[in-house]
Amino acid sequence: MADSLVINDTSYSGTFASYFWLPATFGMDTVQKGGVYIQDGIKKQHTIGRIDFSQPLQQRAATPTTSGTFTIDGRVLEPLDLMLYTEFNPRQFETYWLAEQLSPTLLARELPVTAENYMIQIGLNRMFEQIETGLWMGSTSYTATPGTTGNGQICFFDGFLKKMISDSSVLQVPSPLPLTATEPTPGGYYNIVDAMNALLQLCATNQKALLSRPSRYERLKFFVSINTEQIYQTYITTTQQFKGVNTTDKGINKFKGYEIVPLAGLPDDTIIFCEGLADTTSNLYVGMNSTEDNALQLMRLQNNSELFFLKGLMKYDVQYGFSDEIFLYTTLTASSFNL
Repeated sequence: MADSLVINDTSYSGTFASYFWLPATFGMDTVQKGGVYIQDGIKKQHTIGRIDFSQPLQQRAATPTTSGTFTIDGRVLEPLDLMLYTEFNPRQFETYWLAEQLSPTLLARELPVTAENYMIQIGLNRMFEQIETGLWMGSTSYTATPGTTGNGQICFFDGFLKKMISDSSVLQVPSPLPLTATEPTPGGYYNIVDAMNALLQLCATNQKALLSRPSRYERLKFFVSINTEQIYQTYITTTQQFKGVNTTDKGINKFKGYEIVPLAGLPDDTIIFCEGLADTTSNLYVGMNSTEDNALQLMRLQNNSELFFLKGLMKYDVQYGFSDEIFLYTTLTASSFNL
């Protein structure tokens, strides 16, 4: 079996720092920024009930007859399995700077403590990056081999965007184009401001109850990609004729009072306007077996082996409560999730 530990610098000379540099990683950005509610403790599946009441009023009568209908149904979270697993031989460190931290005897040879700590940390960081992307772009229909690069890392469960695009009740801006920071073009739907105005109009036309809430500015948010946020910043600092922000100042991530939340897992040319919060009133949910599944296991492979393994097991799914309370601008189509 191939060893997953590759050491490219074996120039064992001089002193060595007691730490490693780690590359920048974005982790589970959506969770960290409070855009979804985490429902954990799901062993198999979890149903969130929905209740509504229609035709509440009728003409007064001395002895009334029943009218109006209660409707109760539910949305299901059914987390699916994924895992991190890799094997390596700690003896590769014998030709590396950390050789001095190795145990004196070969039979007891384990990872140097410094390397162990940082290997677990970067393993978690990279794992969370793929999960973050999968929350939005995941699809069990990708043709990539599970475990390979690209879509092979996000093919374990269906993400928000696949579910939203295939849901005819989600309200989408028609004929979207790639987003730009140019001046608005009425009806063009490619300037960043055009797109957000179109989403607000969809909400006002179809779900005025959301915009009538006093707490609407805390609850409703524009979720965008990191690059789309930069497009918006360019527009408010450079493009618009009467700029409200100096190019030397920090841009304000708000549009007409609503927060703009940049998320690392979202693709470009996509904006979602909805209620996304870290409590149970959120319209966006993430389901998992346990929040404690973010711990990794590092152990010797077996008693007669020099190899060690790093392993993590977890289950994830996503769901939203009400389709008609989600407003979507995206150039993605259903076929985007079959690549």
